[in-house]
Amino acid sequence: MKIRIDKDVVTFTPEHAAEAAELEALWIKMGNCLGGNKSLEPIGVYIPSENKTANFHIAGLSEEEAKAIPEIRAPYDTDVYCVTCNKTVHVKAGEVVPFCCGRLMEILD
Repeated sequence: MKIRIDKDVVTFTPEHAAEAAELEALWIKMGNCLGGNKSLEPIGVYIPSENKTANFHIAGLSEEEAKAIPEIRAPYDTDVYCVTCNKTVHVKAGEVVPFCCGRLMEILD
């Protein structure tokens, strides 16, 4: 996939059919410029010499879209943490494990 940046505009150009399908899925999820605003927010760090992947969170999902994300419940009383920002939260057995920085928090062992 080619990525070009011109001031505050980013252009993605797929280089094969699979990338074209992924770009179309992203375009649809972002809302086709209709309705509420969504944005891509970076998650963690991107160091090309260590990892070739950059991760982004789609911010601004509608309530309906957010409800489509399955709920994961804590199997027992435990602390969970965000692998991105290191925030920790205590959850009791049966409570929903929260999201932080665009991803599900992890159980702290």
